[in-house]
Amino acid sequence: DRRIDQPRGRVLGGSSSINGMTFLRGHPKDYDAWAEAHGCTGWGWAAVEPYFRRLEGRRGPPSPARGAEGPVAVTRVEELAPLPAAFLEAGRQAGFDLVEDFNALLSSHARGGVGRFDMSVADGRRSSASRAYLHRPPKPSGLRILTGRRATRVLFDGQRAIGVEVADEAGRLQTFHAAQEVILAAGVFRTPQLLMLSGVGPEGALRAVGLRPHLAAPGVGENLHDHLEAHIQVETDLPVSLNRYMRPHLTAWAGLQWLVAKTGPAAVNQCHVGAFLASAPAFEAWPDVQMHFFPIFFGPDWLPDPKRYGWRLGCGTMRPESRGQVFLRSADPADAPAIDPAYLGVEADRLAMRRALELGREILAQPAFAPFRGREVAPGPDVHTSADLDRFIRAHAASAYHPCGTVRMGADSDDQAPLDPALRVKGLERLRVVDASAMPAVPSANINAAGFMLAEKAADLILRDGRPEGR
Repeated sequence: DRRIDQPRGRVLGGSSSINGMTFLRGHPKDYDAWAEAHGCTGWGWAAVEPYFRRLEGRRGPPSPARGAEGPVAVTRVEELAPLPAAFLEAGRQAGFDLVEDFNALLSSHARGGVGRFDMSVADGRRSSASRAYLHRPPKPSGLRILTGRRATRVLFDGQRAIGVEVADEAGRLQTFHAAQEVILAAGVFRTPQLLMLSGVGPEGALRAVGLRPHLAAPGVGENLHDHLEAHIQVETDLPVSLNRYMRPHLTAWAGLQWLVAKTGPAAVNQCHVGAFLASAPAFEAWPDVQMHFFPIFFGPDWLPDPKRYGWRLGCGTMRPESRGQVFLRSADPADAPAIDPAYLGVEADRLAMRRALELGREILAQPAFAPFRGREVAPGPDVHTSADLDRFIRAHAASAYHPCGTVRMGADSDDQAPLDPALRVKGLERLRVVDASAMPAVPSANINAAGFMLAEKAADLILRDGRPEGR
């Protein structure tokens, strides 16, 4: 019975232009499960790992597991501030491994631990999809981008997609016809909405809003899932957190550092360390809990409190079993779709979330944080029992902004999977989906890197299918 924010990036670069810039691939077992459990042939770790390397322009020591020449700039903060450094030491004191590189495929990392997080940042600037692919030389040839338009439906000739209809800001309609195929990349909420507006989706749901079904596809809009995160927040009287930059003169100084030299606190994201841990022994080889450490005391809506100091630890389960849906409120393309993520709909998710908070408290209680004299304000000193933690999670947990799966790919025989493993809409010709809605299951990490990988692999699939025979 709560409303939870779910912002999306309606700008060039999509949500990679507004995200937290944490760059993590996920676990190899995530992608092996795509291939084996979900029937997505060609999407196992061995098949996707070269695409991760291809897209990375990583700054740092050479590594055979990492890419250095790709368009997406990837860096990490080496000189940690006192609070992030304390988190790593606290994790070690709690008995967890210190991981050198979460994105490297090394068997010693399989069981997780605490470590530094990579970020999609270079030279003080965000490496979004827009900056990485559109605004780097040479500029893509033959590309025309129209802004201020809203796609309203896909056009069909029988079962073949032949183009799209769009509306400009004044509501005037235009049609664009495709020479080869139509590619939908509107994101995890708008892509299923656009398919349903085009008559592709669950028949009953389409008829309920007055749309005539063009193709019955019961899986469109289903399988929505996301990473839910609950936060431990600790306050201190010592001015050790980034909240000090909310003072006007220090805000101005941070801005000046960035404008002149692209350095300082405005030149990086603010989640430099974290953890991947197991909520139970069964997950030791495939950690199911992620933690994001922020050296900031936050007020409402993720706004740093200018009058308080402290730190926040986000704790959440990585492989939720709960599944929600996206559905139409009406047949009007200007209406936002209805989103029901069905968080915590499965008991296993509630247990994992509770355990995630317990593990987070265990780390923050270690001697490494003693010099900062912190006191927990959330969940708070009165929240102890499992029932207490469950109430806190239900009242305060929020999205980690990793939704996916609403037009998932799957085996040809899977009637609930709208896409085949080549990302083509089943039952139709020349229509493909390339965004996080195609992911059959959320990776065990932030999903921006996986989105880049999916698009890189999709580019090869599109080129392969578009070549004349013999080429």
